[in-house]
Amino acid sequence: MAKRRKTPEEEESELFKEPEFNEREFLKSEIKKGKGITIIFLLALGVGFLSAYLQIYVDLFLAVFIGFALLFGIKPILTFFNAEFHGRNTWIYAILAFLLIWLSIWSVALNPPFNDVSPPQIKEVIVGYSNGTSLTIYSYFHGITKKNVKWENVTEIKVKVFDNVKVNSVEINGKTASFENGYFFVKVSNVNSIHIVAWDEKGLKTEFNYP
Repeated sequence: MAKRRKTPEEEESELFKEPEFNEREFLKSEIKKGKGITIIFLLALGVGFLSAYLQIYVDLFLAVFIGFALLFGIKPILTFFNAEFHGRNTWIYAILAFLLIWLSIWSVALNPPFNDVSPPQIKEVIVGYSNGTSLTIYSYFHGITKKNVKWENVTEIKVKVFDNVKVNSVEINGKTASFENGYFFVKVSNVNSIHIVAWDEKGLKTEFNYP
């Protein structure tokens, strides 16, 4: 009896036969991947806070070094915990995730409520004249805006100060400034320059001199 000739569809089916799905291996791989992602998150979280501490109290270079040193140690750490990834794309994702989380946590840890490394910012300086008019001589976005101050008529100096936590105190020409309507101010007479010092609650300060 002659053997039946296979149809093109049958021949193609044999050539491109799908491999059998191994559910057990798939689950093991997914569990490893999930464990690996968790370990990377915890490592990045810890080194982010450590980098912030090192930047403030030790050295910025060491803060950067410790993060990149751990980056190169991720693979052996994951292998030790039997959580290594398979595939180049997955490793790239893991490295990018570590970098993103590390740098984000580092930035967060430098700011309140964890730390405060930013001094106050002087936003605006205004002189008031005896006739009731005023002149803005400095703004944060434009710098020094006026140089033709009529010093003999200046009776008041006002300054707007911002801090990411709280402005503790402001001195203007050696006098402790009062606060009203968003400005620190002092009454003056016979002045020909301005010297401002602003402190925040942590003792960080900013100085401003004019001219």
